[in-house]
Amino acid sequence: MDILVASSPASSSSSSSSSSSPGNTSTTSVSPVPTRTAPAKSAPLVVPISAATRAMIWDKTGEQYLTSADLPACLDLTSCHDLLDVSALGQVHTLNLSCCSQLADVSALGGVRELILLGCTRVTDVSALGAVRKLDLSYCIGVTDVSALGGVGTLILRGCTRVVDVSALGGVRELDLRGCSAVRDFSAVPHALR
Repeated sequence: MDILVASSPASSSSSSSSSSSPGNTSTTSVSPVPTRTAPAKSAPLVVPISAATRAMIWDKTGEQYLTSADLPACLDLTSCHDLLDVSALGQVHTLNLSCCSQLADVSALGGVRELILLGCTRVTDVSALGAVRKLDLSYCIGVTDVSALGGVGTLILRGCTRVVDVSALGGVRELDLRGCSAVRDFSAVPHALR
């Protein structure tokens, strides 16, 4: 859409409009400046799913997914013992990876809303999971540092015997520390199940 603007004699010499004599009015075409009322949302990153992960998803669901954009909102890959690559699963809403015994790297799963890693004994670094709303790390015996998880709504650390310091978890609404035998100071989390 073009907007017609009347230019004065003083500005006509600097404009690109046709020449005009003093006192005449000429028109110049100006493109409107777009205004943005809300920040643009970035599109989710589309990640290809590795062949090995695709095969495991096929075995569990009977469905073939090629990219992260194709995945369903809920995905249950319980007991996929050979699952290693979860890099394409970070946009799934609810993800159950219980007893995936070879899984170690969960850094790509910070965008998952509900994440179950029960019995994933090779997982050690959970620092990328602080935005997960409901996180079950029961019996993840390799986990030692949970300081980045203070923003999780529901956090289940049942049987995480190597977790010592829970002082950063005071903001967690529902916290299960049953079986966390190395925790000695519960003063920051008096609401925790223990």
